Amino acid sequence: MRLGPQLLSRALAGVGLLMLVAQCGNSSALSPAGTSPVESTADNSPDASVVDTTSPVATTTTIPETTTVAPTTTTIPEPTTTTVPVPVIDPNCPTTPHAAVIDRDRQRAYLCDNGVALPEFVITSARDQPDPGTYPVFSKSMNTSSRFGGHYSTMTHFVAFTRGEKTGARVAFHTVPVLRTGEYVQPLASVGTQMMYGASSGCIRVLPEQGQVIWDWLQKGDEVRVIT
Repeated sequence: MRLGPQLLSRALAGVGLLMLVAQCGNSSALSPAGTSPVESTADNSPDASVVDTTSPVATTTTIPETTTVAPTTTTIPEPTTTTVPVPVIDPNCPTTPHAAVIDRDRQRAYLCDNGVALPEFVITSARDQPDPGTYPVFSKSMNTSSRFGGHYSTMTHFVAFTRGEKTGARVAFHTVPVLRTGEYVQPLASVGTQMMYGASSGCIRVLPEQGQVIWDWLQKGDEVRVIT
């Protein structure tokens, strides 16, 4: 009978334990009135916004403004045609490469290039010679002198092509003679004028600068044609 009280004590302890376990299992259903249960941290409502972390981060692209450049118009000049005058053959010019023509009536002369007349130049000549005709250049002297006309004078660029009819002296192109005093025998401005036509004894007087041109152009054998 000694074991009776012990068994009774153990049975009572088991019953108390069973009642305690039953209260713990029902604690959520037995919450006091007015007390809300603990809310879940996860919001499962259909209206909740979901952030898609798998999508790439949106970037903002700035489109530069377009600058409108006005087109430029380049004007191409029209091609120009340069007309080269055709050389005109002068019927009075000898057809040799170098020649000269003398027109005593007009007190003019000109050089010829293969039958083409070059610009005219003024002269002072005699009235009665040289006669019209064609003559070859036969001598050249850079400096010479004369006593015709009753005075002594010097001249340069002497290009002789014939001889005087009365004296046999050389007839030539040459510069306007210079007296001993250093003065010209006639004013240079008078060369080529009808007023001085006949002042020469037979030669063809030309201005100083023209004398050099004739000297360089005419060589021995070149033709000089007198047309009046």
